[in-house]
Amino acid sequence: MNEKIFYYGLLELGISILIGICVMYITYRLINKLIKKKYDIKNNNTAYAIFSSGVLFSVAYLISGIKSPILNSVRMIQDQANYDGSILFDGFKYTGLFLFIIIITIALVNFLSIFLFTIMTRNIKEFEEIKNNNIAVSIITTIVIVSISLLVKDSLYLILEAFVPYPEMPSFLN
Repeated sequence: MNEKIFYYGLLELGISILIGICVMYITYRLINKLIKKKYDIKNNNTAYAIFSSGVLFSVAYLISGIKSPILNSVRMIQDQANYDGSILFDGFKYTGLFLFIIIITIALVNFLSIFLFTIMTRNIKEFEEIKNNNIAVSIITTIVIVSISLLVKDSLYLILEAFVPYPEMPSFLN
């Protein structure tokens, strides 16, 4: 058994669970605070459950690849010959940076998707319809959020990869 790969896998699993649970819980609380309470939506509303599930799926999908840039950063720092810092401190530093960037971006993507969609459908009040348990409106609104998440994921991870401390490569184009 390759112990290094095993421990690397355990680290990746731990990061995924910890970040996933924390971000999903925060998202759920925000959805409840910003939408459920604002529109006085009852607990047994199926349309709201569909909508909030879609937002949670969108967040989980967008955050699913964050562990790769985090682990790449730690690996790049660790592999430097003259590195004399703390792997733990630098790992937390990059984790915090990547979490900050991705959480802000996820919030912007979801809020912007909802905002633009509600502007484009002026004659429908989506959240009033969701409050009235209109499942069709809920599904359409949810699909818009999930679809936009599918479209922006690669761009988001390209932005995160820009912060990974890869070594400088010689350029032969000069």
